[in-house]
Amino acid sequence: MQFHNDFLKRYLLAAPSALAFERAIECELHVDKPWPAPILDIGCGDGIFADILFAGNIDTGIDPDASEVARAKPLGKYNELLVCFGDNIPKPSSSYNTVFSNSVLEHIPDLHPVLLEVHRLMSDDARFYVTIPTNHLEKATLIARLLSSVGLTELAGRYGGFYNRFWRHYNVYTLQGWRTTFERAGFEVEHERPYVPANVSTLYDALTPLGLPGLIAKKLFRRWFLLPWLRPITAPVLASLLAGSVASALKPTEAGCLVYYALKKKSRP
Repeated sequence: MQFHNDFLKRYLLAAPSALAFERAIECELHVDKPWPAPILDIGCGDGIFADILFAGNIDTGIDPDASEVARAKPLGKYNELLVCFGDNIPKPSSSYNTVFSNSVLEHIPDLHPVLLEVHRLMSDDARFYVTIPTNHLEKATLIARLLSSVGLTELAGRYGGFYNRFWRHYNVYTLQGWRTTFERAGFEVEHERPYVPANVSTLYDALTPLGLPGLIAKKLFRRWFLLPWLRPITAPVLASLLAGSVASALKPTEAGCLVYYALKKKSRP
């Protein structure tokens, strides 16, 4: 599989700053891994991530939201798009040599059946690439850190719970918790890379309110920007301002707010 480059600038042309910042980091994590076809995207959404990451097409994208799949189709990035849930994908067993799920698994209330379905669909030598949050994420939010800095640790913890409920994060575990979750579904952790230190996560959190107009525009007009002609002017400036933070986010750290996994099927005895 061939990849694009200059992910941050590409994403800033397509999405608000906070989302572009987060997704550009995730793109960088994926490019040093092998991606043999066929490839399955679990939770493809509107397809922008795959369109920016991959130079070529991928085989299948699935998502339960039909409106998001409809937005992905015009991009022409997927050979096949399916509207379905991740625990019941209408494909034969061992259909894929690569599966990926980018910032999706935390949003699935009943995760175990989805992981079992991914396991079923993977060939014996396939890899499953995942980006997900750790339990450090809610602690690094701007408000939680401000509350903790003035000694209001209990209130900071309560805000962290609200943060996860607001973003519908049903699964936010420690590194050991994620390992156990994957192992229970028949996976073996080949690579685990915690990333995004707390200060970088706080920057992302601070950028999030700036994306509110874009969120409203997408809901009402199915596009991120009301003035799309302005974005090519602002994107290079934003890219230069955020590039250093993307580099900092990619440095491995045990206290990372997010974690990248490369998973394979457990070896048979």
